[in-house]
Amino acid sequence: MAGLALTLTLLATPTLGQVIPTGTPAADILLSQAIADQRLFLTCSSLEPDTHTFLLQAWERDVAKAVDILTAAKVAPEAITAFTTAAALENLLPAPDTPFEDLQKFCATDPKWLTRAMQLDTVRLAEDLPKVLP
Repeated sequence: MAGLALTLTLLATPTLGQVIPTGTPAADILLSQAIADQRLFLTCSSLEPDTHTFLLQAWERDVAKAVDILTAAKVAPEAITAFTTAAALENLLPAPDTPFEDLQKFCATDPKWLTRAMQLDTVRLAEDLPKVLP
């Protein structure tokens, strides 16, 4: 039961980092899905420094581009701040004292996470966000 609770906790957006409505439901879905994917990718790659660094840098670039896109689309500043808070590394990674077994269970929820990450089979905010914003 504790493993399931952790999985649900890791999959849920932290309370301090909620994505709030941007005014465009499709954009809200993209932002939330991107955060969920990156939580999985960054958590599960954390024991492999090169992969983790690569994914982290790619995520940071995508977040910066997303902020530019959201700003240009005149999304409310509080929605942009909520997104950047939810997208911050400290809100994506589990607590340092999380048992390894729980992390393994979390990563097993998507056994193809590494393939998806390397093939960019995920939301790419820089490319996908402009398609759903007015």
